[in-house]
Amino acid sequence: MALDTAYAADTPPVDLAAMQQRLDQLESLVGKLQSELDTERTARQRVEANTWVRPVTDGKSLKMQSPSGDFSFQMGGRIEADFAHYNQDRQKLGDGTDMRRARLYAQGTLYRDWDWKFEYEFADNSTSSTNSKGITDAYLRYKGFAPLLITAGNFKQPFGLEQMMSAHNLTFTERALSQTFVPGRGIGIGVQGSGAHWSLAGAAAGERPEGDVAAEGDEGWNLSARGTFAPFVDPGRVLHFGASAWRHEPQDSGNALRWRSKPESNVTGVFLVDTGQLTGVDDFLASAAEAAGVWGPLSLQAEYMRANLTRAKARDASFDGWYAQASWFLTGETRPYKVADGIFDRVTPKASVGLGGWGAWEVAARLSDVDLTDAGIVGGQQRDLTLALNWYLAPNLRLMLDYVRVLELDRPGNLADDDEPSSLTGRLHVDF
Repeated sequence: MALDTAYAADTPPVDLAAMQQRLDQLESLVGKLQSELDTERTARQRVEANTWVRPVTDGKSLKMQSPSGDFSFQMGGRIEADFAHYNQDRQKLGDGTDMRRARLYAQGTLYRDWDWKFEYEFADNSTSSTNSKGITDAYLRYKGFAPLLITAGNFKQPFGLEQMMSAHNLTFTERALSQTFVPGRGIGIGVQGSGAHWSLAGAAAGERPEGDVAAEGDEGWNLSARGTFAPFVDPGRVLHFGASAWRHEPQDSGNALRWRSKPESNVTGVFLVDTGQLTGVDDFLASAAEAAGVWGPLSLQAEYMRANLTRAKARDASFDGWYAQASWFLTGETRPYKVADGIFDRVTPKASVGLGGWGAWEVAARLSDVDLTDAGIVGGQQRDLTLALNWYLAPNLRLMLDYVRVLELDRPGNLADDDEPSSLTGRLHVDF
């Protein structure tokens, strides 16, 4: 017992406070190391997620995408092969075939918030008023402020309903006569935004990339805006209204403009109405109003466009055009609607050919008119009736057949005056 007492006296007292402090320090160190390990693991997973890509599909094409969705890459294209037979009256219109569109594109996403697209047209439609061989889309779009989008590059300037829709989704092989007034694409910057029932877009742009071949004089410029409103948007039930404006000042070298239109068939190289080159143009202002509705398989759509031309040494002039169309899906499909862009989207058959179905069948009719005669300019006035039959074999495969009859053609002093030709145009459309 005396020995135990002596041992206890020689043992120093335990400092519990110091021990607790040491334990706290060790716990803090372990926590710090764990945090660093978690950070490193997260960074490694993020790198791996964006390094390894996986194929994904939307049912019509294939793209490569990182698991996180921050990066993606996709290639695709379209082929539109036409044939046409013309029953001409006075003006010679040659039967034949035409590669209306043959395009390849690449598009993708960078760092989640940046979308890009580059598309090239290989079909040489040098006689077309809507497209020719060369770059179509080449732009970068920032979506970090979604639903506000900012686009820079070469892209479609916002104006009109039919103009803003892709050719994939048009009811007829060609756009209506009034589309001669649309701005097409230009290099510039655009902003667009949308809500549950509306969309609004504006752009400032120069002219087409090949607009000033000689590179002489200042390039022309464009300002355009379009707004849409859909009071109700339900599957198979849509009501749409829209309005657009476009201000254009042509380039300095001649200040020339030209409006013309084919008979809603592109195989021929003949423009039945044509103002010719109008020089000395200061500027012009175009405006458009649009309305459309979808009730199940029934679709109605109409637009009116007007262009007011200002000239320094000649009288000002005004031209206009319009169309109204109706379509019906015999197989019960309906036209889908994209509120964010204020346009109609791709039709998907209830049962595609090859998957146990007969695809989607659609019949349509359109009446269109354009008047390019005013203030001493005799470009002519034309009115067409178009009847169409469309067979959607799959969402991205379609056969189209259009019958176009020129009901009225008033162009005094021209061979085409009082001409009433008709045409039968067929098209194979595939996109991927």
